[in-house]
Amino acid sequence: MKSHTNSGTRILLIERQLHWREAFARALQSAGFTVCTLDTYTYLPLLDCLKGEDPDLVVLGCVSIRSEEQQLIAQILTRKHHLVVLCVSLPWQVMRSLFLQGVDDIADKPSNPADVVHFVNQALEATETYNRARVVESSSIA
Repeated sequence: MKSHTNSGTRILLIERQLHWREAFARALQSAGFTVCTLDTYTYLPLLDCLKGEDPDLVVLGCVSIRSEEQQLIAQILTRKHHLVVLCVSLPWQVMRSLFLQGVDDIADKPSNPADVVHFVNQALEATETYNRARVVESSSIA
């Protein structure tokens, strides 16, 4: 399996709980990622967070998926960003609906910040594989 290079990879981390936001950001930055954090679900600050560049991956940490999280997820997916959701409580029906909406991956919110790095690396490898497959598919159609 190919190892993902973290250097220069832009992660947008959205997490309202200060402790987890700081711990996850530190772990990701230590692994070489460029990390921008937000503590709000308002989408406008997302435009300035990474100085106008699209994130390679958006990570949403939350307790549960309510209407506010659903609205944010819809806005992120509308902009074609890759999105992973780390959630404390997630019934399988909600998980299924998130996958059907286009969320790249979903997992239990880890208690160990180092697990976030592992999860993000896995998600990025999966999105790179998906992107390569789409390029091959579109070039074979032409």
